Amino acid sequence: MKKIFKEGHMATVYVENDTAYKAYDDFYPEEWIDKEIYIHDILLEKTSLNVTKMYKTGAHEIKMPFLNQNTLDTGIDEKFDNVKLIDFVHLQTQINAYMALELENAHVVFKRWILMSQLGKDIKNIALDVLDNLEYKNHLCHFDYQPSHVVSFEKKYFVVDWIHAKLANPILDMASTYIILRLKSYKLAHQYLYKVIDMTDSKLEDIFKVVPLMAAIKMIETDDIFKHKVLTTLVFDPKNKVII
Repeated sequence: MKKIFKEGHMATVYVENDTAYKAYDDFYPEEWIDKEIYIHDILLEKTSLNVTKMYKTGAHEIKMPFLNQNTLDTGIDEKFDNVKLIDFVHLQTQINAYMALELENAHVVFKRWILMSQLGKDIKNIALDVLDNLEYKNHLCHFDYQPSHVVSFEKKYFVVDWIHAKLANPILDMASTYIILRLKSYKLAHQYLYKVIDMTDSKLEDIFKVVPLMAAIKMIETDDIFKHKVLTTLVFDPKNKVII
């Protein structure tokens, strides 16, 4: 018998024995489900990342092996465990090391999204200016990389929820993760940011330069009023510490 494991904005995850079922709302486009399965297939075929195999079981349902609930955000509230943080950043660099997979390029997709969005003209101009001045690259980026999407299973890390994955300049993926964490905790976000600087060749100022672009993209993706307020502030003031 299937039991509810997790309820999200657009899907509910059920578990039965060793299998997880992800059931999407009826209005969720079937082509998006096909896309998620396609991305997983590409990752399984072209990379050595630990990713689960997905199977489509209906127009609005997929199934996959159930791992467990042991994600990297377990026990994290206002501060990362340093070992977990190192593992988290290292795994992201492994993801970003892959290039030229058969996926969309975010430089192209994001420009189209911004131009077609209902964002204000000033926000659009800031985001497009960042994008136009950013070096075009074809590295694998998750674009929803966060501790809750990294599962520890049988002494391996599995990354889940790849629906947003695209090719891009890796600095966009870092800025994306920074913003996701910033929406939860200033301390968490900056712990992550400074560990990235310590473990990679990335520079703090370069990440902050692209934060306005990724904040604008996340404004397009969410209708949460509080998040919109924070994201708007980050568009105009990416280093902002206190957002009321």
